[in-house]
Amino acid sequence: MKQDLCSVLEQEIDETRNVLQRITRDLKRLPKGKLEVGRVRNRYVQYHAVTWKNGRQVREYVGRENMKLAEQLAQQTYENKAKKAAERRLRGLEQALKLAVKTDLMEVYIRESPERRKLIIPLLSTDEQYIEQWYAEHPGDKNSFMKTTAYTTVKGETVRSKSEKMIADAYYAAGVPYVYEPTVILSNGKTKYPDFAVLNVRLRRTMYHEHFGMMDDDEYRQNTMLKIREYNKNGYPAGECMLFTFEGENIPFDQEELDELIRVYLM
Repeated sequence: MKQDLCSVLEQEIDETRNVLQRITRDLKRLPKGKLEVGRVRNRYVQYHAVTWKNGRQVREYVGRENMKLAEQLAQQTYENKAKKAAERRLRGLEQALKLAVKTDLMEVYIRESPERRKLIIPLLSTDEQYIEQWYAEHPGDKNSFMKTTAYTTVKGETVRSKSEKMIADAYYAAGVPYVYEPTVILSNGKTKYPDFAVLNVRLRRTMYHEHFGMMDDDEYRQNTMLKIREYNKNGYPAGECMLFTFEGENIPFDQEELDELIRVYLM
């Protein structure tokens, strides 16, 4: 829980700092002063107001032929307001992160002596406890369809294809808990056996991975599209619950693509 919250706060802090850096760059190229709008004879007119160092203010009329200046002044005013808001947001996020670290409930359990921990039921499960429970709740090897080929993974399992072995070994190398061919019940009542169930330990979120390895075959490709559509329509949308990878005779398995999916969705 704490790790998830801290990660979210750290991400928000990074994004806010990036916004502040962008604003700083923008303000250097935008004109000084501000845009003032007045009403003269039932029409609106715009002025470029600049205050000099001696406190004197000068206003220059901005005509239609100089709308670019008006746009830049409006943008500059907006970004100055946004800068103040982002600075307040950054201070709040940094304070929240410090508080989250100080009030970590799991740390209270971890700091107990090993002898005491044996006597205590923690209020929150450790990552190791959660992973153990996850494996118990997500048994694998549920697809009874006969394996015509067999490849052995680093973990010692038997999978149906070389690409599935590469996927399993990549998960194992990255420390991502996974099971091969679990059971998934769609909202329409149909049972599916995706290639893998995987766990994002940090977010404690389960996802499923389908690899489609014969995309050069027309019938296979059509069935793949229907399968993905069925997942999307029945409670397992892509990117939220499902990960998909593809290959064909002229489209080899892309290890870098898999590594990026692991980094984005599972780490």
